[in-house]
Amino acid sequence: MQDEFVIRPLETHDDYYQAEGVQRVAWGMSDDSAMVPLHLLITVEHNGGLVLGAFAPDGSMVGFLFGFMGRTEGERAALMGTPYYHCSHMMGVRPEFQGRSVGYRLKCAQRDFVLKQGLRLAVWTYDPLMSLNAWLNVGRLGVTCRHYIVDLYGEIREELNTGLPTDRFEVEWWLTSDRVATYLDPTSPRHYPTPVEWRMSGAEMVSQTAIWRDELRAPTGWRRVHSDEIMVEIPADFQAIRRADMACALEWRLFTREIFQWAFAEGYVVGWFAREQTTEGRRSYYVLSRNMDIAALAGGPHAG
Repeated sequence: MQDEFVIRPLETHDDYYQAEGVQRVAWGMSDDSAMVPLHLLITVEHNGGLVLGAFAPDGSMVGFLFGFMGRTEGERAALMGTPYYHCSHMMGVRPEFQGRSVGYRLKCAQRDFVLKQGLRLAVWTYDPLMSLNAWLNVGRLGVTCRHYIVDLYGEIREELNTGLPTDRFEVEWWLTSDRVATYLDPTSPRHYPTPVEWRMSGAEMVSQTAIWRDELRAPTGWRRVHSDEIMVEIPADFQAIRRADMACALEWRLFTREIFQWAFAEGYVVGWFAREQTTEGRRSYYVLSRNMDIAALAGGPHAG
């Protein structure tokens, strides 16, 4: 199904208007206060940034991506030997086209663009409780995460964010690493270890959850462990929990915030994402390791 979509930079005013429309429906915006407007998208693209669209055969835009160059003077600059990286600010896909690799193809096109600029790293944020986003970012693209940001945007008037602190993972996509090259290589066989396989290999479960309503789960507690790999469960469908009970959704936010802040302070890095179907419903887990060599990812065999 993915071949019916064309990925290309935005070219006309109509393209940019369509990008505004994709933002509205992808995030359920009740007003335009959180939208990146046409004039800003045009300005960024005309000054070295990236604005991509995914278009159906009839010319309608089904997905959109927006990024620009960033600069840092911290640890990342030292690892890369340059202060410059790519900040991927926004990507959205119309709900009826989600699950058809539109986002994946947009990200692959973004990687090609950033590599041509001579950059090694793309950085972006996403809600760590969104299982589908976690699967795309960690499971399919090979990003890593070691930074947790509390309430990054404050209150946002969007259907997907209203009523909760906007905590975010800040992920690192080390574009020249063997890890990412292998994840994106269509000829490379990919095995996604199951949660059972991770546990059998020694990964210890940090979080505990229980059935709360129907197939929805609620957190019940967590424990500090000291193994090289750990697992943290998140909701398989966080939006379903939000719709059912905002109090339970807030409990998940605060529960996982505490776990990830502890884990990152202990040197763990999010490196994998695992899913399973059980008799109690779908379940989703992050797998973290404290043996992830970030310096090797930053250098990469294709760097320089």
